Amino acid sequence: MSAVKEYYGPPDLYDVVYSDIRDDIPLWVGEARAARGRVLELACGTGRVLIPCLEAGVPIEGLDITEAMVGYLKEKLAARGLKAEIAAGDMRDFTRPHRYSLIFIAFNSFLHNLTAADQLATLRCCREHLESDGKLVINIFHPDSRKLIEHDGVPRVIKTVPYAAAVAASAAEPGWQARVTDAGRCDPVEQHIWITRQVELIDPAGRVARTHDLAFELRYIYKPEMELLLTLAGFKRFAAEPRTGYAAGFAPKPNPEEGDRLVWSAWKE
Repeated sequence: MSAVKEYYGPPDLYDVVYSDIRDDIPLWVGEARAARGRVLELACGTGRVLIPCLEAGVPIEGLDITEAMVGYLKEKLAARGLKAEIAAGDMRDFTRPHRYSLIFIAFNSFLHNLTAADQLATLRCCREHLESDGKLVINIFHPDSRKLIEHDGVPRVIKTVPYAAAVAASAAEPGWQARVTDAGRCDPVEQHIWITRQVELIDPAGRVARTHDLAFELRYIYKPEMELLLTLAGFKRFAAEPRTGYAAGFAPKPNPEEGDRLVWSAWKE
């Protein structure tokens, strides 16, 4: 049985697929703690980062373009006895009644801006919502030419993770897994990546109980290009901190290399 093609899939499935991405959370909790005013996370999704910030005692607001993600996150917060202002909205054109000490966009979500106009609109909207001396932090990957070559349309299993959510009465048994297979295509001129993903839910006997067919698109950005975008958006002071990939602990590095994660910080002056 195959689910209809969806963008990232049902919120509970998103939680499963990205359950192994944890090493960046201390960065975001630390940034939120260091902020001296209001904090806003854009593309907050199901609360992968926002919930640990709240659990650390940091008041934070969240915005996400997907109504299903927003509703699911509100349910998760209520179940945990946590409170936060969560709303549906587009990072390119949002209006909030407050100004923020910190706005951040985690886990490559900025790359869902597929044109230069969208990228600039997001950066300008963020800058408009920052307090004086407020900080914008964005984490994106730096393109890796070797990785881009692998986006050749050939399906590859990228990971298998535990699946704890119930898909049937027997799913409470230990041993359920989610196998994630991606097939990517790349346009190196337009800097676009298209990912077709299949997530197979596998029961303890090794049988595929259900599949979800998903698809999403990114536009990757080179370091000098991001510097230009920030400048055009009105930021005069910014910096990029290189970090290793998630599988390597998301650790800080002295110098950036292809494939690193870059944590961009930009201040409103």
